[in-house]
Amino acid sequence: MSRRNSPTVRRRRLGAELRRLREVARMPGEDVAAYMNWSLAKLSRIETGKVGVAWEGVAALLDLYGYPEGEQREALIALAREAKQVGWWQSYSDFLSKDYRTYIGLETAAARLDIFQTLGIPGPLQTAEYARAVISEGGPLDLDDDAIERRVNLRLERQAVLKGEHPLELWAVLDEAALRREVGGRETMATQLQRLAEAARQPGITLQVIAFDAGVHASLPGSFGIFHFAGEDEPDVAFSESFGGTLFLERAADVRAANLTFEHLKATAKSAADSLKFIQAVAKGYE
Repeated sequence: MSRRNSPTVRRRRLGAELRRLREVARMPGEDVAAYMNWSLAKLSRIETGKVGVAWEGVAALLDLYGYPEGEQREALIALAREAKQVGWWQSYSDFLSKDYRTYIGLETAAARLDIFQTLGIPGPLQTAEYARAVISEGGPLDLDDDAIERRVNLRLERQAVLKGEHPLELWAVLDEAALRREVGGRETMATQLQRLAEAARQPGITLQVIAFDAGVHASLPGSFGIFHFAGEDEPDVAFSESFGGTLFLERAADVRAANLTFEHLKATAKSAADSLKFIQAVAKGYE
C-alpha cells in the first residue's frame, strides 16, 4: 500500500456512506444494531469511521438497506476491504495512542494541512535533533534511549508526506514564541530555523509568523489545525491539542469556525516573504 493511502480515511468515507444509506432507508440505529447483533455504540463507531467493519458486515448492511447489486455495491465492499488494511505506521503501534493513530492516518491521506502552532515547530518540519529534544524533555519521563529513538524515527517518517508524487500542501502559521523558545540548545535551534527557512522556499509550503508586537490574535488560547482532503465526499477535519490528547472536530460548524480562525491568523501574520526574513534573523541570533 502506498504511504499516501490511509485506511483511516477509507473508514471515514465508508462509515459516512453507510450512515447515509441507513438514513435513506429510514431505519433507526437501534434496529440496525439489533439486527446485526451489535451494540448501538459499535454501529456509531462504524458510521463515524472510528473502527472498521468486515466486508461481510457491509454486505449484510447493504442487504438490510435494500441496496441493489451492481458496481456501486461492489465498490463499497471493496472500500471495506481496503479500510481493513494496515497503515504504514503499524510497526509503531505498541506506543501509539488511538488519537495519534487517527492523526497519522489523516495526515497521510490529506491533500492540505493548515496548522497554527504557539510554542513549537510543527512535526512535519522538525529536524531530528529538535524532535529528539521535544520527545526526551517534553514527553514521558520514563522513556529509555531506544524508546526515544523510535519516536524520533516515527516523526521523521511522517515527513514523507511532504515528498513524492502527491505531496501534502502545508500552510503553517507560527507564533513568534515557537521560534524564540529554545529547544535542545542554541545549535539545535539554529539548525531547526535554517530548516524552516529552507522549507519556506519549497513549492507547496507556506510559512507565516505572528510577531509578538501583533498583540492579541484570533487563537491566543492554543494550537490547532485543519486537514483538507481532495475528494468532494471527504469533509475537512479540524483538531486541537491539549494535555488530555487530540480533539478531532468534524461537525460542520466547528470546522467552519476553525477555517475562519485560520484565515484571521493568516491576515494577522507577516507575509510569507517577510516571515522568511524574520525566521532568518532569529536563526542568526542562535548562531
